[in-house]
Amino acid sequence: MHTLTPEQIDGRLNAHRKLLVALASYIAQSSEGRSFLEGLLHDTEIVRDHEEDPGIEPDVGFAGQQIADDEMRAIVQAGWARAAAATKQ
Repeated sequence: MHTLTPEQIDGRLNAHRKLLVALASYIAQSSEGRSFLEGLLHDTEIVRDHEEDPGIEPDVGFAGQQIADDEMRAIVQAGWARAAAATKQ
């Protein structure tokens, strides 16, 4: 099995992110797609409203969920912004 270097992992993650932003931008071009993306922006895996108390300092599981949630939102918002900019041109 080939072990990836941190630079290779970073490059692959950046490629995935670029692809996902492009796909989100494409989806955002229709009203149905925008509704779908809006749902993603409001959907979260993070426990909210004291459903489960993570304590004073959240554990690794909660931190990982927060990072994933933040990245998903950033990708969707970037795609939405790209679609909005394309329609203005």
